[in-house]
Amino acid sequence: MKHTFQSSKYVLKNFFFLLPFTVIPAFFFSLSTDEKALFLVIDKLINGRTNEWCFTHLFRTLSFLNFVSFKSILFGMLGIIAITVCGALLMAFLEKHLRIGKRTYNGIISRLNDNLTSTIMYVAVLIVIYELWALVTAELLFLVSRIANPAFLYTLLAVVTLAMHAVLVWLVGFIYLWLPCMQITGFRALEAIVYVNRISSTHSKLKIFSSQMFVLLLAEFIISACGYLLANNFLLFTIVTTVAFAVMIMIYCVRMEIAYFHVDHLERADIKRYY
Repeated sequence: MKHTFQSSKYVLKNFFFLLPFTVIPAFFFSLSTDEKALFLVIDKLINGRTNEWCFTHLFRTLSFLNFVSFKSILFGMLGIIAITVCGALLMAFLEKHLRIGKRTYNGIISRLNDNLTSTIMYVAVLIVIYELWALVTAELLFLVSRIANPAFLYTLLAVVTLAMHAVLVWLVGFIYLWLPCMQITGFRALEAIVYVNRISSTHSKLKIFSSQMFVLLLAEFIISACGYLLANNFLLFTIVTTVAFAVMIMIYCVRMEIAYFHVDHLERADIKRYY
């Protein structure tokens, strides 16, 4: 949890510097969220009617690109484009601040060309992993929902949910530090993957895994609660989930950069030293 605490502290301290990089993709991801499907899934779960779940609703609650709703496809694609461009700029800002201690926007536009190709590659792989995971998870939850015994049903739903989230975090863990490695070292894609796995100890991987799992489950709980409680208030739902997605993006990218500095033993210039 060390990296999560450090990244949370960094986000709180630099929130308004990070906000311009995250608010636009967060807004599009909020609009791509299918609040109606989310409400139906949670409502039937709470009221013991999971036998009425359908695969389409489950997939729509998990996927950014559920290919069922034109709205979700459009805003999901806009969100992916926005996170690619804004993410490349955000990583440039973070690297500059952590490497030389300067918290300014000067020079980050010039880094866009250097960072954009690696960010496109990273986001593309991340989206493929996530969408395949959403497809498999929705199918497993749908199959489990057909179990008649309530005690066994809810136990197995919890087990499948936690297990599949662990699988997602484990898969993402293979590429988690790939992006900062490519951008900081200048290594090519394959070289960066090999280098990251060589310098990452089992202990550091477990720390990243546990912090990723905690943040993912917390974020999903917040968005699910918004979908259930604010389903009939589109404006408030959009505002709250935009903030939630923005903070998620901040923590994900900041933790990625901080974790890479830690495993590669790079000194952080943004931390004030006392001697």
